[in-house]
Amino acid sequence: MYYFTPVSDMFETADSIFIYIELAGVKKEDINIEIAETAVEVSGVKHRGGGAEEYNFQRMERPFGFFKRVFDMPRAASRDSISASFNEGLLEIIIPKKTKNNGFRLTCIEIKDK
Repeated sequence: MYYFTPVSDMFETADSIFIYIELAGVKKEDINIEIAETAVEVSGVKHRGGGAEEYNFQRMERPFGFFKRVFDMPRAASRDSISASFNEGLLEIIIPKKTKNNGFRLTCIEIKDK
Protein backbone atom coordinates (compact mmCIF):
# COMPACT_ATOMS: atom_id res chain seq x y z
CA MET A 1 0.00 0.00 0.00
CA TYR A 2 1.27 3.49 -0.87
CA TYR A 3 1.67 6.02 1.92
CA PHE A 4 2.84 9.58 1.56
CA THR A 5 5.05 11.16 4.20
CA PRO A 6 3.94 14.56 5.55
CA VAL A 7 6.69 17.02 6.50
CA SER A 8 7.49 17.32 10.17
CA ASP A 9 9.76 18.80 12.82
CA MET A 10 10.89 17.09 16.02
CA PHE A 11 12.82 18.92 18.73
CA GLU A 12 13.23 18.93 22.48
CA THR A 13 13.53 21.30 25.38
CA ALA A 14 14.71 20.53 28.88
CA ASP A 15 11.24 19.26 29.84
CA SER A 16 9.55 17.97 26.68
CA ILE A 17 9.87 16.53 23.18
CA PHE A 18 7.79 18.22 20.48
CA ILE A 19 6.61 16.80 17.16
CA TYR A 20 4.94 19.06 14.59
CA ILE A 21 3.41 17.56 11.45
CA GLU A 22 1.88 19.55 8.58
CA LEU A 23 -1.47 18.01 7.63
CA ALA A 24 -3.22 20.74 5.64
CA GLY A 25 -6.58 19.58 4.37
CA VAL A 26 -6.81 16.64 6.78
CA LYS A 27 -9.70 16.38 9.24
CA LYS A 28 -8.92 15.69 12.90
CA GLU A 29 -11.06 12.54 12.85
CA ASP A 30 -8.91 11.14 10.00
CA ILE A 31 -5.72 11.21 12.12
CA ASN A 32 -4.56 8.31 14.28
CA ILE A 33 -1.74 8.54 16.85
CA GLU A 34 -0.32 5.36 18.39
CA ILE A 35 2.33 5.23 21.08
CA ALA A 36 4.45 2.08 21.19
CA GLU A 37 7.27 1.22 23.55
CA THR A 38 9.92 2.63 21.21
CA ALA A 39 8.03 4.79 18.69
CA VAL A 40 5.23 7.23 17.97
CA GLU A 41 3.24 6.45 14.81
CA VAL A 42 1.01 9.04 13.17
CA SER A 43 -1.17 7.80 10.34
CA GLY A 44 -4.39 8.63 8.58
CA VAL A 45 -5.92 9.61 5.31
CA LYS A 46 -6.16 12.84 3.34
CA HIS A 47 -9.22 12.91 1.10
CA ARG A 48 -9.25 14.66 -2.24
CA GLY A 49 -11.77 17.49 -2.56
CA GLY A 50 -15.18 16.82 -4.05
CA GLY A 51 -15.42 16.70 -7.84
CA ALA A 52 -11.67 16.20 -8.39
CA GLU A 53 -12.38 13.09 -10.48
CA GLU A 54 -14.10 15.28 -13.09
CA TYR A 55 -11.04 17.43 -13.82
CA ASN A 56 -8.27 16.95 -16.34
CA PHE A 57 -5.29 17.86 -14.18
CA GLN A 58 -2.42 19.82 -15.74
CA ARG A 59 -0.30 19.38 -12.62
CA MET A 60 -0.93 17.50 -9.39
CA GLU A 61 1.63 18.04 -6.63
CA ARG A 62 -0.39 17.81 -3.43
CA PRO A 63 -0.46 14.26 -2.08
CA PHE A 64 -3.71 12.53 -1.20
CA GLY A 65 -4.50 9.14 0.25
CA PHE A 66 -2.95 7.39 3.21
CA PHE A 67 -0.08 8.92 5.16
CA LYS A 68 2.19 7.60 7.87
CA ARG A 69 5.13 8.89 9.93
CA VAL A 70 7.01 6.93 12.58
CA PHE A 71 9.23 8.70 15.09
CA ASP A 72 11.65 6.87 17.35
CA MET A 73 10.72 7.45 20.98
CA PRO A 74 13.71 8.86 22.86
CA ARG A 75 14.70 7.02 26.03
CA ALA A 76 13.97 10.13 28.07
CA ALA A 77 10.32 10.16 26.93
CA SER A 78 7.56 9.59 29.46
CA ARG A 79 4.37 7.98 28.17
CA ASP A 80 2.28 9.23 31.11
CA SER A 81 1.10 12.67 29.94
CA ILE A 82 1.47 12.77 26.15
CA SER A 83 -0.83 15.35 24.58
CA ALA A 84 -1.80 16.25 21.03
CA SER A 85 -3.60 19.19 19.45
CA PHE A 86 -4.59 20.03 15.89
CA ASN A 87 -5.03 23.59 14.65
CA GLU A 88 -5.13 24.99 11.11
CA GLY A 89 -3.54 21.90 9.58
CA LEU A 90 -0.70 21.59 12.10
CA LEU A 91 -0.61 18.58 14.43
CA GLU A 92 1.36 19.15 17.64
CA ILE A 93 2.37 16.23 19.86
CA ILE A 94 4.02 17.01 23.21
CA ILE A 95 5.84 14.22 25.03
CA PRO A 96 7.07 15.07 28.53
CA LYS A 97 10.47 13.83 29.60
CA LYS A 98 11.02 11.54 32.54
CA THR A 99 12.19 13.02 35.79
CA LYS A 100 14.33 11.30 38.40
CA ASN A 101 11.11 10.39 40.21
CA ASN A 102 9.52 9.21 36.97
CA GLY A 103 11.81 6.47 35.73
CA PHE A 104 15.46 7.46 36.01
CA ARG A 105 16.14 6.16 39.48
CA LEU A 106 19.70 5.32 40.34
CA THR A 107 20.31 2.21 42.37
CA CYS A 108 23.40 2.23 44.53
CA ILE A 109 24.95 -1.13 45.26
CA GLU A 110 27.06 -1.44 48.35
CA ILE A 111 30.45 -3.08 47.83
CA LYS A 112 31.29 -5.42 50.69
CA ASP A 113 34.65 -6.71 51.82
CA LYS A 114 35.22 -10.47 51.46
